[in-house]
Amino acid sequence: MKKSNSKGTKIIVILVAAAILLVLPFLLPNDYITQIVNMIGIYIILGTSINILTGYTGQLSLGQAAFFGIGAYATALLNTRLGLSFIPCLLIAMVITGVFGLILAVPALKVKGSYLALLTMGFGEVIRIIMVNWKEVTNGTAGILGIEDASFFGLVLGTLKQYYYLILIFVVAGILYQRALVKSRTGRALVAIREDVDAAELCGINVTTYKIRAFVLSAVYCGIAGTLYAMMIHYVSPDTFVSNTSSVILWTAIVGGFGTVVGPVIGGVVMQVLPEVLRFLGSWRLVIYGLILLIVILCFPGGIFPYAERGFNRIRRKIRPESASARKE
Repeated sequence: MKKSNSKGTKIIVILVAAAILLVLPFLLPNDYITQIVNMIGIYIILGTSINILTGYTGQLSLGQAAFFGIGAYATALLNTRLGLSFIPCLLIAMVITGVFGLILAVPALKVKGSYLALLTMGFGEVIRIIMVNWKEVTNGTAGILGIEDASFFGLVLGTLKQYYYLILIFVVAGILYQRALVKSRTGRALVAIREDVDAAELCGINVTTYKIRAFVLSAVYCGIAGTLYAMMIHYVSPDTFVSNTSSVILWTAIVGGFGTVVGPVIGGVVMQVLPEVLRFLGSWRLVIYGLILLIVILCFPGGIFPYAERGFNRIRRKIRPESASARKE
C-alpha cells in the first residue's frame, strides 16, 4: 500500500510539473523574462554536463565554456556559411564537441586534482584565443551575426516562446538520459572511479575507457547547449565563452548538488535568477552575489537538493502516520 501511495504521489507531482512547464511561457510578462527562462534551460544542460564529468566521475573541469563555445561556433559557421538547418547543425556540433572532448581526455588521463583543473582551464583559454585571433573563420572579436532561426520539418522557430519548448525538450531528454546513465553499469563504474580509482581497477573496471566516455559525453552536452544558444541568440562572440562562464557552469552543479540528477536543475535556476534579482543593487550586485553563493556553500556543503530532499522526507514521514490513522477511523 505504501509503495502504491508513493508511486501515486510521484505521478501526481510529475503531472503537475509537466502542466506548469507547458503553460509557463504564456504566464511570463515579456520576452526578457522568457529569455532568462530559456537561459536557465541551457545552463541546466551545461550543469548536467559538468555533473556527469565531475559529480559522478570525479574529474574536475574548468574548461566547459570551451565546449560550449565550440558547439555554438560550429552551429554558427554551418548555418551562415553552408546554410544548414537546425538538425544537421546540432548533429555535427555534437560530433565536433565529442571529438574535442576525446582530444582533451587523452592528456587529462595523466593528471588529476589541481593539475587537471589547470589543464582544462588552459584548454578553455586556448579555444578562446583561437576564437579571437582566427579572424578568417571566426570573425574575431566581432563574432558571427546572421544565424538563422531553428527550423525542422517545415517549422520555423521565430519567437522566444517557441525556443522555450525546443530547449525544454532537450532539458528533459538530458535529465532522463543522465538518470538512466547513473542507474546503468556505466554509471556505477563512473561512481566507483570517483570514490577510489585503485579499487575500481581492482574490480576490473577499465578506468581509462570510462574516463574518456565521461569527457566525451560531457562535451556533447555542451555542444547541444551551444547549438541551442546560437540559434536562439542569432549571434556568437568570444566574450560569451570565457573562463567566468566555465565557473558559472561549475557553480551551477555545486549549488544544486554534485552527484544528483536534480542538482543541475536547482543550480541552473539559482545561478540565472539570482543575478537578475540583485540587479537593482548596481555595482554592488556581484559582491552580494558572491556572498550569497558563499553562504549557500557553507550552509549546504553538499548542495541545495540533498538538504531539500531530506526536509521533504521528514515532512512526508510526519504526514503518513496521520493519513494511516485517518484511514483506520
